[in-house]
Amino acid sequence: MIKYIMDNKKLDNKEKELVDRALNKLDKQIRIIESTGIPFEKIFNNDSIKYDVLGKSFYTYKFIAENSSQIRILYRFVRKDQNDYDIECHKVEVKRRSGKEYIKKFEEYVKSYTE
Repeated sequence: MIKYIMDNKKLDNKEKELVDRALNKLDKQIRIIESTGIPFEKIFNNDSIKYDVLGKSFYTYKFIAENSSQIRILYRFVRKDQNDYDIECHKVEVKRRSGKEYIKKFEEYVKSYTE
């Protein structure tokens, strides 16, 4: 299940739609890999699902839409049982420049969340 921890009221309707599409795509990718017997926790070297790893349970997801809009999502994977999990969306950054400026915001958030 996808849960929004963040306040997505700061996003416009188009950005909200992109985030929803991105999270649904992420969920589908995870389900496909897990259907092969590989649990999320054992996924390594797959930057389409885990673009950045922050702390022990936070990850970034990189999504590029058809119109070349780029977003980065800070999410947390929470295992509920062997066959079920939640994806918690904590932060979203709409990329308007190249570089990884967003990562500092994400790292600060993770640090404050885990303290």
